[in-house]
Amino acid sequence: MRAKPPYGVEISHRLRMARWTQADLTRDLGVSTSLVNNTIHNRTTCYRVASKTSGLLNEPIQGLWPSKYEFRPRKNQQELGGKSR
Repeated sequence: MRAKPPYGVEISHRLRMARWTQADLTRDLGVSTSLVNNTIHNRTTCYRVASKTSGLLNEPIQGLWPSKYEFRPRKNQQELGGKSR
């Protein structure tokens, strides 16, 4: 059985334990406070915020936000039923 992903509050707490705050992430990445908060609380996606956060917490992105940042290769035109060149 898979472990449940952490909630945003837990991620924020773990960031504080690593001596980082959401405000620090905002300044470091040059993004808005709301983008950092909404990404941490799983209300939106931002790979830059998620990647930095997972690096600081030494945990893979998929461990913090399962299926949100999963690599899915694009389908080519033939798979989509389009014309090939």
